[in-house]
Amino acid sequence: MDTFGFTKKKLLALSLESQSRHIIIWLSGFYQKLTTNRVNPASLDLFARQYNEILAWIEMTPFIKPESNHTSVWIEIISDQIHLHRTVADSTARDYDLLKKVQTIDRPFFPSQINFHCHVALDGIRSLFNVGSIFRTCEAAGFESIILGNTLGKEHPNVRKTAMGAHKWVEQEKTDDLAQTLIEKKKKDFKIIGVETLKDACPYNDMSWKKNTIIVFGNEEYGISKHVRQICDTFVYIPMFGKKNSINIANAVSVICFQVAGSLSGKRLCS
Repeated sequence: MDTFGFTKKKLLALSLESQSRHIIIWLSGFYQKLTTNRVNPASLDLFARQYNEILAWIEMTPFIKPESNHTSVWIEIISDQIHLHRTVADSTARDYDLLKKVQTIDRPFFPSQINFHCHVALDGIRSLFNVGSIFRTCEAAGFESIILGNTLGKEHPNVRKTAMGAHKWVEQEKTDDLAQTLIEKKKKDFKIIGVETLKDACPYNDMSWKKNTIIVFGNEEYGISKHVRQICDTFVYIPMFGKKNSINIANAVSVICFQVAGSLSGKRLCS
């Protein structure tokens, strides 16, 4: 496992915000190893010792190592630790703390009986709020389910918070081996399409979308894992027209899912 790149003296010389930022970067690297199954019990023990040493330097509450070595347990804990340090670094109010909530009432029925038989697969997504937003998007776009590869799901309160109730209507399938799960789906005649900026990828709006499709989205920072990319039948990407070369994953899922829904529903564009 990568060691933390600061001594106690060097870390304490930084501002509180800089301390938290460097700790978050280190925790994120460990999180990535968890999502790609590159840890073992010895590395978990080493991480816990190093992390507690760092926490002692900055006088924060010690990290309690979970009894379980199961990947999903550690993913949730490290995600919470990353959120903790973000909170320490920035205690200012967020937009959703300041704005008045908009009250909306869900429809008592589904507006469309069209079944696209389309699904989203998430490969090691770290942000629970993004996952919740993706549940909401999938429900609105008529997608049946979300396959969660080393990704926390609607059992977590932070996911349910941003799903705004949509998680009740979208099934989830959890797996520690997304590549193998997708192989099994291909045996059932599902086409696997990855969303990735690769040389041979097709613009998403040029793709001829079909039913029985699983669309794979990768980690916010690292993209789709190499072993998962090898399972994909083809790739699409979202063209960028500004200076930034990417958008938030929850936004990317919205762009793709509603393109698929519009294409398969047979709705025509207004003139």
